[in-house]
Amino acid sequence: MKKTLTGTLALLAGAYAVHSQGLVSMANYGVLAPYIFVSFNGTALGGANTGGGVGPTGYQTAASMANGTLWTVQLWGAPGANDPASSLTPAGGSSTFTLADGVSDGVAGTWYTSGTATIGSGNLGNTTATIELVAWYSGSGIGSYAAAVGVVPTGTSALANYTLGGQPASGPPVIPGDLPSAALGNIALSIPEPSTIALGVIGASAFLMRLRRKN
Repeated sequence: MKKTLTGTLALLAGAYAVHSQGLVSMANYGVLAPYIFVSFNGTALGGANTGGGVGPTGYQTAASMANGTLWTVQLWGAPGANDPASSLTPAGGSSTFTLADGVSDGVAGTWYTSGTATIGSGNLGNTTATIELVAWYSGSGIGSYAAAVGVVPTGTSALANYTLGGQPASGPPVIPGDLPSAALGNIALSIPEPSTIALGVIGASAFLMRLRRKN
């Protein structure tokens, strides 16, 4: 589906307003195909028709799986091509969204927005950035991906290069293109097994003990 004239004008206005940052279009459902889907245990999250996954913890109940407002997706990025995941940070602007709620957007596992995220500072329009999508269960009040890892279901997309919109060093502003869904791929959420978490805790404890001995 092509962007409407109104949407194009809005993106141009945004490019002028945020001329010192690179822009990423966060549009997913309703704008491009294939869409990017977020799932947990093989089930697309959110939307009116989502079910299954019943279990003892809150995020595994059918009601939680079907309620898109309990699941968050966020864009991370950094200026430059082929950056490692460790160098990426949460993007600014409209970079964080909940999934379909089954009312305003009934396509499970997707999100709908005309907003743009921002990456970097300076004239970055028409330059390349490395981007990644992260997602997590936020229904228990966990407000960030970092806080969710190892506690509730989390997941990431693949890394992808993206040509930023916004104001370039010279010339007119550039309209940000759609997310590279084929390169990013879908996001499958999972939670580490207790044994994995325990090994991580043991490793961190050993590291702290070694630091104390040196001091």
